[in-house]
Amino acid sequence: MGHNLWYDEDTKVIHLQFTRDYLTTDIPDIRSKMNELIGDIPHRQMCIHISKTAKVENRETREQSNQLLKEFEISHVAFIGGSAANRMIAKVMLKTGALKIQGDFFKTVDEGVNWLISKR
Repeated sequence: MGHNLWYDEDTKVIHLQFTRDYLTTDIPDIRSKMNELIGDIPHRQMCIHISKTAKVENRETREQSNQLLKEFEISHVAFIGGSAANRMIAKVMLKTGALKIQGDFFKTVDEGVNWLISKR
């Protein structure tokens, strides 16, 4: 997969950390790993670490990612770090309703996790 995906038992938050560019070909592996993780998770919240992501491949990648979040009923996403361009794309998707979840942007993981916990 190349990216890191895990569930933090202490905070009850799913984490997806991109380690390079995010490609459409990454989505099946992320879906498979999410199927393994999701189980009886009480809160469908996610931290997406975008600090190491240089770019999202294309519109298809963004659309399939949106579908993936819907599929797993993710309610809130805290985006951690990221370039100005990636934050701008995500903000546009949130504001236009293309990404139908509540989301916000944070500099640190702790800030993002605390925001997610406050939304429960």
